[in-house]
Amino acid sequence: MYVKELPRLVNEIPRGSKRYNEIKKMRSASERANSTIKKDLNIIDKPRVLNISRSNILSQLAAIVLLLKRAFSFIIRTTNLLRKLYEINDPDIETILKPPIIPKALANIIQLE
Repeated sequence: MYVKELPRLVNEIPRGSKRYNEIKKMRSASERANSTIKKDLNIIDKPRVLNISRSNILSQLAAIVLLLKRAFSFIIRTTNLLRKLYEINDPDIETILKPPIIPKALANIIQLE
């Protein structure tokens, strides 16, 4: 198969290669979100939309589910790292779990004491 014959099926850069993954990481946030909603969650696979209000509801539900999925995956990742830290006491894991440094201007706004 040649790229010119089937451009959507055959890529110039093979799928799964290091360069392909680097290019895939540079996609915008909206492209990644739409891809996750479409492929992973199957919410907009075959939607039954009869009017604009149902379309709005479906898109809002998709956004809520996407945010929940990302929040729970973050919680699970952090919990697993904490468990490894308590079992192994690895300093590399401790540096990963260290919170980022917040600038003083933002800290004052957040705390509002």
